[in-house]
Amino acid sequence: MSAATHPPSPSSSSFTAMGSIDALSNTMHTDEPVELILLGTGTSSTLPHVDCLTRPPTAKQCRACTATLRPDGRKNKRGNTSAVLRVRGRDGEPKTIVIDVGKSFMQSAVEWFPKYGLRQIDAVLITHGHADAMNGLDDLRGWTLGGAIQPHVDIYLTEETFESVKIAFPYLVQKEFATGGGDVPEFRWHFIADRQPFEIEGTGIMVRPFAVPHGFCGAKRMKPAAILPDHGAPVFENSSSPWSSGLPGTPVATGVSTPTQEEFLCLGFIVQDAVTYMSDVSRIPPDVMDLLQSHRTPVLILDCLYLKPHKSHLSLQQSVEYARLLGAQRTYLVGFSHEVAHEEYETLLKAVGGRQIPPAEMSEAVERGLATLDLQGERIWIRPGYDGLRVFVSADGRAMEAAEF
Repeated sequence: MSAATHPPSPSSSSFTAMGSIDALSNTMHTDEPVELILLGTGTSSTLPHVDCLTRPPTAKQCRACTATLRPDGRKNKRGNTSAVLRVRGRDGEPKTIVIDVGKSFMQSAVEWFPKYGLRQIDAVLITHGHADAMNGLDDLRGWTLGGAIQPHVDIYLTEETFESVKIAFPYLVQKEFATGGGDVPEFRWHFIADRQPFEIEGTGIMVRPFAVPHGFCGAKRMKPAAILPDHGAPVFENSSSPWSSGLPGTPVATGVSTPTQEEFLCLGFIVQDAVTYMSDVSRIPPDVMDLLQSHRTPVLILDCLYLKPHKSHLSLQQSVEYARLLGAQRTYLVGFSHEVAHEEYETLLKAVGGRQIPPAEMSEAVERGLATLDLQGERIWIRPGYDGLRVFVSADGRAMEAAEF
């Protein structure tokens, strides 16, 4: 971890609003419950899509996106994948840990922080350097400007992700790059690494990060090529442009081999041996699977983009098979696109648990999903997550949703 550059964060105040873990301690008869709140459960584009909401009545309508216009379709409204864990620290006070602050983080925070009594952020864990995981970093100024809520926010990320932050938001790393009024959030940066457990500073809360593939890296290196006959312009080694002419909008065939692609790595987290969070993953390598199976948690949050395979996310079938191997009490899928509505995912995933599907629920999307699933496999508890979902894990490992109390 990097050395601190700002004074330590003050302790969080006790929560008295609905959903506090103090109240949960009495309900669950345990001193140390872990509370999980899903702030966002959608893909990078979020849901609904503007093109779906503005289609003419004569066009085919999107079931998931149009459902968001009705109160009973609220679970189809999805921000970028993000979560909050509220865990009691060693000082006896609840601590708030946020995982990822993407493009939709602020609107998620405005909706769910007041409702669930959240205020100070004791740590932000960043999974990777994509916009849907880190573009909300600038919005954290709402917590730190003028000490509005706290003097700074502690950010935990890999050195590689920190490089992405420096490129996207140089003023967040070096204030001399700030323009305008120069108002920027205050951060303390902590470097973390694959499979090196760390403590959220001064809290006693332990996190075990692990790296999983999330698609592929972009081309970093172009091989040298001969003079091109059409334009006579060489393609230089290390060129970041595939256009031989250097002119935007005029791509030409270069005959240059595509660079070998490396897998892009994204972090997942095991927090307090209660929750495993893996929101962006295209496959789970055998060594990571061994780690997760040796550190099983009651709750698993797992990536699922849609029914078909994708190069940077899991399909429904892959998610179900991985959930069977990981064996959590409760698995929640996140990261959905809009091809399948929430209630259709519920129908499909309850079928994985052995429920017979009523004819009224047999939509076209459900039929397509069923064709990809092995319903003869192990029956497991698995559901689609949704924005605002709250799950609690007791000290003795029982997982329950808020609605069950």
